[in-house]
Amino acid sequence: MPEPQMRSGMVHRLTIYIFFFAAFVAVIFVRLWFLQVVQGPQYKALAEGNRIREISLEAQRGYILDRNEQKMVINRLALSVFIQPTEFDKLDDKQAKVEELAHLLEMNAEDITEKVQGADVQQHQPILIKKDVKPDVWFWIAERQVEYPWVSTVELPVRDYPAGEESRASHVLGYLGEISKSQLDQLKSKGYKLGDIVGTSGVEAYYESELRGDNGYQSVEVNAQGVPLREVEKVDPTPGHTLVLTIDRNVQQVAEKALSDAMALARTKSDTEGNPYRASAGAAVVLDPRNGEVIAMASEPSFNLKKFVGGIEQQEWDTLMNPANNYPLNNRVIVGLYPPGSTFKVVTALASLGEHFVTAGSPFYCNGVFNEGEFGDYPKTCWSIHSNIDFTNAIIQSCDTVFYSLGYQFYRNWSHVNPDWENRLQNYAKLLGLGTWTGIDLPDEQPGRVPTPQWKFDFNKGFPEYQSWYPGDTVNMAVGQGDMLVTPIQLADVYAAIANGGPFFKPHVGKSILSWQGDKLQDIPIEQLGDITNPTNPTGLSITPQELDVVQSALPGVVQGKGTAASTFQNFPLASIPVAGKTGTAEVAGKQTTAWFACYAPAYNAQYVVVVMIEEGGHGGAVAAPAARRILEQLFGLPATDFMSSGGD
Repeated sequence: MPEPQMRSGMVHRLTIYIFFFAAFVAVIFVRLWFLQVVQGPQYKALAEGNRIREISLEAQRGYILDRNEQKMVINRLALSVFIQPTEFDKLDDKQAKVEELAHLLEMNAEDITEKVQGADVQQHQPILIKKDVKPDVWFWIAERQVEYPWVSTVELPVRDYPAGEESRASHVLGYLGEISKSQLDQLKSKGYKLGDIVGTSGVEAYYESELRGDNGYQSVEVNAQGVPLREVEKVDPTPGHTLVLTIDRNVQQVAEKALSDAMALARTKSDTEGNPYRASAGAAVVLDPRNGEVIAMASEPSFNLKKFVGGIEQQEWDTLMNPANNYPLNNRVIVGLYPPGSTFKVVTALASLGEHFVTAGSPFYCNGVFNEGEFGDYPKTCWSIHSNIDFTNAIIQSCDTVFYSLGYQFYRNWSHVNPDWENRLQNYAKLLGLGTWTGIDLPDEQPGRVPTPQWKFDFNKGFPEYQSWYPGDTVNMAVGQGDMLVTPIQLADVYAAIANGGPFFKPHVGKSILSWQGDKLQDIPIEQLGDITNPTNPTGLSITPQELDVVQSALPGVVQGKGTAASTFQNFPLASIPVAGKTGTAEVAGKQTTAWFACYAPAYNAQYVVVVMIEEGGHGGAVAAPAARRILEQLFGLPATDFMSSGGD
């Protein structure tokens, strides 16, 4: 081969060699750059994870106090177990180790695996496995860190209740639970992570952001066996804010006892068929009508908050969820939906006065039967025969015949005179706040129901024979029956509006927020929901002070003379503390009657509204009114009396 060609070939081969060498160097360089610059922090964290263990320092949740700043919910330290993801990842026999830990903690191995797999291991954060571990188990693990370098033992704050408080105001206070996946999706941006404990019901849930503090952490250097050597860094947690409630723990205790006793009293009585009343559930609420503060709120059956500390046992949860136990977790004051019975007659009375159907002295006659117009063939009966009676006494004695007649008048005005009157009575109910949420600061409140022809048509879609609105629908609603449904808290607001002479307020159980050091940060604002004497409302309706005075003047008679709760209030100091009230006995298809009593006192300068309801409890005057009386005695510092068993409607 000629020398020039030979040299040319060598240059060509050298060029190719240099090209491949340069490419190889470039690949190495890019790879090193990627590892050091792009993935450097990650590998640094992994390396640190081999010797630095970060322990989460959970912040204490804020205390919950009653209106007098008496402790209702505080904290204590619970022995807790975590898994260290960086150490756990080194294990060859993960499943066997998980099963071993599960056996020690009396847990399911699948639950532990799910917690670990759901965690973001790249964050190297400890994964909470269980709180309130038995002391002997906790110390046994703590003393064997060489055997369990992937497990850490920490003391974490958990909820605690002063003696007796774990069963008091349970529905108001609420319980905590481990964050769910859906909650985590919503709260992850706020720093929440898998295994966190959050408010699930009551004010624990509603005021979660206030009660939850800011977590801290502690970095500890460990040796190859996972044994701690020294503290590297520590950031102390910041406790959550303190929540002061409007609840008075002493009144709350009496309200709960009075409600329980009323249910027991009901079970000593029998219905018209001779069957003892079941009195399966009940509710009681005390409201300050002047600002919407809830002084007490009781619901039965109830539950023990202590059962939820550290995680509720499955057997206990199944018991609470069993329909045979009548759903103890339901706060019937805000979620229970019931026909209000005769307690609704104040709405019909105000509507009839507002439309000038009646005056205070309008005469009526009750022979125990209502058979006007279409009701000639299907008469409706009154609970008694009242003979000649005026409108004021019809309220006092709860005469059904009078209110059937007024309901029928609303129907005839719509069907025969004015088509715009289709929802006239319903709009008066809405004027008083029925058929919608009160906005109380507790989760899961129900809006109740004010039935209308359109609602009935839509509700019975697919069943045309049930879609029409009949005279009986309006007549039934006039006495709080039919498809009308209210919650006890809504009814309390109705009577607050009457007691106040028009205005009524958003009920609330939160009073103020304090810092963990005790400094006031804010007061929970008072919000007016409406004013039944103000025509500038969505319904366009209003009640004049003079019309409202007729009902205000009648209600004190319910606890006196021939009133339906008069026997219950015998010997009560009505001269110094006049009580205005209304009994109710609501019929429910397939069930025994629901007993109601709604009242406020003092009648002419109201400080409190009290509403008591007993499911399948019989007559309101005989069962619910005695409980209300007992609560009033506590509110006004009067001696407690035994329940009285007599009463009327």
